[in-house]
This record gives sequence, C-alpha cells and structure tokens, in this order.
Amino acid sequence: MILRKVGTDIILVPVGNAVKDHNGFFMLTESACFLWNNIAECNSVEELAQKLFDEYDVTEEQALADTKEFVYKLVELDIIEL
Repeated sequence: MILRKVGTDIILVPVGNAVKDHNGFFMLTESACFLWNNIAECNSVEELAQKLFDEYDVTEEQALADTKEFVYKLVELDIIEL
C-alpha cells in the first residue's frame, strides 16, 4: 500500500500483489493518516494510541478506541498482521 494525497483527500492505494487482493483504494481521515504513518515504528496498539493522544486533542480512552478500530480494520482487510 502507498499513501497518496489527492487534493484534500488522503487515500491508501494497493500496489503490486495487493492490487489483486484489494479492489480499489481506501479513504483515510487525517487521524487515520497519522496512525498509518506511525504504525511501523510502534511495537503495540497502545504505543500507537499514545502517539495519537499526544498529537490530537482527544482523551486517552478515545485515542485507544480509535487506534484499535483502525488497526483491527487493517488486520481484517489483510493489509497488516499483528
């Protein structure tokens, strides 16, 4: 997957072998883009949620809930593995 900005839209575009597995692209919010850009350097969902909490004006509980939702959706779509 590669991240692209098209105008004001942020999208994940499948490339290579991912094209046959994922029909189309995925729209991301600004915070989802932030999570995507930081996911590789984090060792846990909780660490990623802490980054989100530090960056945005949300509660720790909301940051963790949003991060879990995002990560588990990526796992469900077979984009990442835990």
